[in-house]
Amino acid sequence: MQTQRSKGCPYFDHIIFFSNFSAVINKHIRMNKLVLALLTIGLLAGCGSKKNKSGKDDFTFEDFRHLFAEAKLPYKLMPEELANKKSDTAGISPEVLKQFLTDTLGKSDFPEGATVKFYPVAAVDGAAVNYFVVKAVGKSLTTAYICFLDKKGHYLNRLPAGKVADKSDVFYFSIDTRQVIKVTNERELEPGHRSTREDFFGVSDNGSTTLIMTNTSGDPGAGQLFNPIDTLKAAHKLSGDYVSGENSLVSVRDGDDPKSFLFFISFSNKTGCKGELSGTGHFTGANKGEYKDKETDCGIAFQFASGRVSIKEIGGCGAYRGVRCFFEGSYAKKKAK
Repeated sequence: MQTQRSKGCPYFDHIIFFSNFSAVINKHIRMNKLVLALLTIGLLAGCGSKKNKSGKDDFTFEDFRHLFAEAKLPYKLMPEELANKKSDTAGISPEVLKQFLTDTLGKSDFPEGATVKFYPVAAVDGAAVNYFVVKAVGKSLTTAYICFLDKKGHYLNRLPAGKVADKSDVFYFSIDTRQVIKVTNERELEPGHRSTREDFFGVSDNGSTTLIMTNTSGDPGAGQLFNPIDTLKAAHKLSGDYVSGENSLVSVRDGDDPKSFLFFISFSNKTGCKGELSGTGHFTGANKGEYKDKETDCGIAFQFASGRVSIKEIGGCGAYRGVRCFFEGSYAKKKAK
């Protein structure tokens, strides 16, 4: 770059030189700022959602799973949690619901054209299938569905397992460590008198469900409480059925060896709080026994004396009962038939 020199003032030459030099520097600075801005835009675009061939944002199965709270077996969804209102920002969009589950999830429970919002509740890993609990909220009805997905994240089937329309008729469910689903329906027949129906389902590898058995109580004409270990051997002196009222039972049967025993506990108190637990206990003395759950910190102490058995929790068994009651009390032995 050449500049015209002044003949009269040498300082003027220096001023012209520095003026031209400054213009060049400013030009480079502006170019660098432009390059930096372009690089920043490119990096931000690279950090954003990936685009698929159709130009839409990709939403992966991992993204979908992260919408749900991680839970472990045993799992229980109580009516209080089902009735709890969720924020609109926590919902599952219809597009995501259709992509990973099905867009007909609430068709059988909500009228056509009704506004229904779906919310992720919990994801539970099973042995053959995984369980995704989804809550559906309409204007006057809230339901829950257990959606079965295979280990690769493919939707298989669903089971309606929860419903809250009003306080007189509620459905809720639990999944035990053996992956048996128990759906409970409580209905108020009259003030202070409720009927209870419990349906037990098994789930196959392809997501199909099979009704294993049904318990009913409180409804006139309904069958008695079903005891799943009723027909097992009861030769031990402490084996037998111990009862407290009409709807509470502690059933004890012979174990595989003299130091063990099988048991089934089911109770329902006056407030409607219920509990159910079965397993294998071990004798810790001549008239004492103990059970410890392998999956949770739940434990039960058994004390046998004079034709009775007393039970007491020695660990948190909230996964197998309501929140306002415990596995405790004294039960009288029934005479063998």
